[in-house]
Amino acid sequence: MLKIRIMDRYIFREILAPFFLSMAALILVLFLQRMFRLAELVVSKGTPVSETVRIFAYIMPNFLVITIPMSFLVATLTAFSRLSSDSEVTAMKASRISLYSMTRPVMLFALVSFLITSAISFVVAPEANHALKIALFNLVKSRAMVGIEPGVFSSTFDGMVIYVDKMESVDNMEGVFISDERSAKDPYAIVARRGQLIADPQSLNVTLEMKQGSILTLPRANQSYSTMSFESGNLYLDISHALLRQDPTGRNLEEIGSFELFRIDRRTAAAGGSTLDIENELHKRLSIPFACIIFGLIGAPLGIRKARSGKSAGIAIALLVFLIYYIFLATGMNLSETGKLSPVLAYWLPNSFMAILAVIFIIKKNKEIDFSLFAVIGKLYHRLKTRRKRTY
Repeated sequence: MLKIRIMDRYIFREILAPFFLSMAALILVLFLQRMFRLAELVVSKGTPVSETVRIFAYIMPNFLVITIPMSFLVATLTAFSRLSSDSEVTAMKASRISLYSMTRPVMLFALVSFLITSAISFVVAPEANHALKIALFNLVKSRAMVGIEPGVFSSTFDGMVIYVDKMESVDNMEGVFISDERSAKDPYAIVARRGQLIADPQSLNVTLEMKQGSILTLPRANQSYSTMSFESGNLYLDISHALLRQDPTGRNLEEIGSFELFRIDRRTAAAGGSTLDIENELHKRLSIPFACIIFGLIGAPLGIRKARSGKSAGIAIALLVFLIYYIFLATGMNLSETGKLSPVLAYWLPNSFMAILAVIFIIKKNKEIDFSLFAVIGKLYHRLKTRRKRTY
């Protein structure tokens, strides 16, 4: 009993270091794209560093939901690859310690990771998304994020280029030109004599109000432009690119708490409305954290190999496993969003498939059955060669 407890602590420590290292590396990779935007807020638009750090903190929970399961898979594979290459797994088996006993600390780590990731996904992330939107709105309201300068083409907002000829402030602009390519099929341009930016603190929406303008579309088959004039018009500007989907009440799904979202789902279903988007969001919040348990199950047997392949092989296998899982999950999400597959199947079939594989790997590895691809190919080749000799 004492031997097993010592082994549990030893394997737990082996997982701990690569877990935090891989999580730091993955968060850095995910933040690289947004770091340039955050740096631009500080350098060119005068945003206080403290405000930029706050925005960074609000984005973090969404990244942790993804990085914790993947980091755990990398850590488990790396730990067991190291134990295997140093023949420590062989020594444990010689001491009559089964693979089931070796995976006990792994499952404890998986359970802790699952609970933390679930708490972030269910509670922290929705609040962080709402706080992020408020912070971005305040930046727009303080003119720090708009980035509109007279005589300069601004591409602050995705899919749009804004040009202003003269501007005393964002409340008084003259000679406004906008190229809107958010819809690749129907891009258009807007020309207006005057314009002003309106920030609504109630709905947290930012609108560009234009006066005396025209909307021009691309020429069609007859090579003629389509022009529509207007005396007054409004153009909605998206201040948070990640928060696009909305529930029937007009609020963003990612901002709503899980329990409130569940109540909205029940009310919408009772009223006969569509609950597809809400169910997708709820299943996503639970299914991705559940991957921690599956990756713990599948990581240990995959990490144990006879060859001395080292840690790099464990990382490569972890990336391959996560890529397969992500492809299955992304395919299910796309089918669910289009209504071709129910949210339950879309989000839980990938988890079920990986869980079945994990159980098979653990049972076979515990019985010392070689299930590697090269072993299977070798056995098939040997059988074909034997049959060929019998034929002759």
